[in-house]
Amino acid sequence: NNNNNNNSRNNNNNNNNNNPKRTHPLFALDPSLPSTATSYNVRPILTYPPDAPARYLERYRKAVDDLTVPPGIAAFVPEPVAAVAGAEYYGWMPPKANAVHGGGDSVLVVDVGGTCTTISLVSSSSSGKENGKPTKEILYSATLPSLGGDTFIDLLVGHLIQSFYGTDPYHQHDEDDTAATAPTSSSPPSSKPALPHDPQALPRLYESSTAAVHELTRKSRTQINVPYLTVDWQTRQPRHLDEGVARHVVESEVDRFVSRRLVPYYSGLSDAASYSILSNAMPPPKDLTTLLSSAVLSALERTSRTPSSLRGMLLVGGGARIPMVRRAMKTTVEFLTGGDGMLIAPEGEMAEEWV
Repeated sequence: NNNNNNNSRNNNNNNNNNNPKRTHPLFALDPSLPSTATSYNVRPILTYPPDAPARYLERYRKAVDDLTVPPGIAAFVPEPVAAVAGAEYYGWMPPKANAVHGGGDSVLVVDVGGTCTTISLVSSSSSGKENGKPTKEILYSATLPSLGGDTFIDLLVGHLIQSFYGTDPYHQHDEDDTAATAPTSSSPPSSKPALPHDPQALPRLYESSTAAVHELTRKSRTQINVPYLTVDWQTRQPRHLDEGVARHVVESEVDRFVSRRLVPYYSGLSDAASYSILSNAMPPPKDLTTLLSSAVLSALERTSRTPSSLRGMLLVGGGARIPMVRRAMKTTVEFLTGGDGMLIAPEGEMAEEWV
């Protein structure tokens, strides 16, 4: 037994000696610890979605603490707050103004991600301070599911399936189909197309469509070429996809998806929830522009803000690089304020920093 105990102690000591947290942490805040190829002598600042559940954030902190010395040095900041702090750092934010309701320091952040868009109102806290400056807090946050950069890719894939195969990728042919079903209060409508009779071709369509959407951010038209996409079983000859796609074609698909599927779903959520994602002061949205206008106006209504009381509206996220999204937000700001001077949208390399 003594030998076993000694062996256990030796094994534990060896494990402790090999523990990367003690010898080579990923992040450290101790000048006596030299930086190595796999560690950094810095304080990490990590971001998280504003609607992240407490359980998610707790696991996030635990995972990061296991990589830091001493544990707990990492700072966790909500993504909208980090976006505003970054805009202030680069001097993009206009100076604070004296406004009613304390809104002179409030910033509306529209984060267009991959699968959703989050609209948040960030303001200075009246209670907390850090380094002599008021800390920022989120007064309001609402998420528009199924609306993001990936939505454009999904709908382009659906358009290619329709034109190449002649089938509706969103039609539920039978109970076993994996096509999108009618949305319910618990499941948002999906923009994912289905290709049950040729599933091997779907990844290739996604690869080409992803590249095409990226190219359409710089050009008004692109060519999609997918050789040997499938086989014509009647002639036993390969079929190749070679199709030109204009930017307005993808934008039309997005507007159709918004009006036919997203707006009814969001309206249903507003009826069932204690707050409205869409503004009751506007008619039902009919496209992406009116959808964003209604959602932004709803955020202002819920926080008793007026457009003139904001410092600015900040457009961030990977989807913010899409021209249609930028035009929609520009029109929204013009509709609410009479001009687009309040819109802050990073461009070029800075757009990459905010993804």
